[in-house]
Amino acid sequence: MTILACYTDTDHGRAAVLRAAAEADRLDSDLLIANIDTDRSPVDLALLGIDESSFSARGRSVGHLPPSEAVHDAADLVLQAEQDRDIELIVLGLRRRSRVGKLLLGSHAQRILIDAAGPVLTVKAQ
Repeated sequence: MTILACYTDTDHGRAAVLRAAAEADRLDSDLLIANIDTDRSPVDLALLGIDESSFSARGRSVGHLPPSEAVHDAADLVLQAEQDRDIELIVLGLRRRSRVGKLLLGSHAQRILIDAAGPVLTVKAQ
C-alpha cells in the first residue's frame, strides 16, 4: 500500500509531505510524492528532513510521481494516480481562503476531496 502526498512549495505543502511520511511510517507503507506545483520537479527530501534510508531499511520506498504528458491539471494528476496505483491515503495541505476566494477560484484541494475514491487527510501548516 502507498500513501500519496501532495506537495507544493508552501508551508502547507511541506506539512502535507511531513504528515504523509509520518503516516507511511505508522502504517508501514510506501510514500509517493506528487509535486502539484507548476514546475512538477522532484522534491528534495533531505531539505524536508525525510530520511529515505529509514524507509528502505524497513523494505519500503519513497518515490516521486512523474509528470504526465497527458494530464496537466494537478487535481487530475492526483486522482489519476489514485486510480492507477494502490493508494490507501491521500495527504494534502490546506490553506485558509475567504468565502469570495472559494466562490471565484477553483480549488485543486476541493476537487481532490470531493472526487477521491479513498480517504483524504488534510493538514494545515503550523
